[in-house]
Amino acid sequence: MPTIRDLKIDEYNLFAHGKFDSQSLFQGEMNLSISIDNGATEEDAIKCIEHYNGLLCNLEICNQIQKGLEKFFLYMYHEWIDFGDIYDNIAKSLEPVMDGYKSGKQLIKYLYNPTLCVFPQLKNEIGYGLECECPWEPEHQCLILIRNDKVVYVGPSEGNDPWGDEDDYYCIWNDEDEE
Repeated sequence: MPTIRDLKIDEYNLFAHGKFDSQSLFQGEMNLSISIDNGATEEDAIKCIEHYNGLLCNLEICNQIQKGLEKFFLYMYHEWIDFGDIYDNIAKSLEPVMDGYKSGKQLIKYLYNPTLCVFPQLKNEIGYGLECECPWEPEHQCLILIRNDKVVYVGPSEGNDPWGDEDDYYCIWNDEDEE
């Protein structure tokens, strides 16, 4: 069973923040945020950590994450370029990411400062978020939402949880799938 360390409730009693040892996508010590205001518990966090730590054994979900990150990155990369001189510094800072992507580097390697976001769990289901700093979305971070063994969302962190409907996860870069 995973161990949660340094668990502390924030001053508003909304979240409990701690750390755990990640054996998955992000190796080493990782941040944890439990949405206690919404009813999530330490037991929910343990279940989410166990599922998360098994992700590397699930090639399908790893491929879903990479595909989602690719769409998100490519859309944002071109948007920053299209903005022109206003955001030229962001566009230029993404050149090494584009070079790495073109050479086959996994985009998850460019995400940093990850937090496992734990929400109240539904009966017989598991769902959580991975929120990370992201070079192609410096304002909102990147959020990856996982529900059971499916990635339901990859995009900017805007307060979503894994229990929404498909419409809650709309991203313009996924419209290409429908064409």
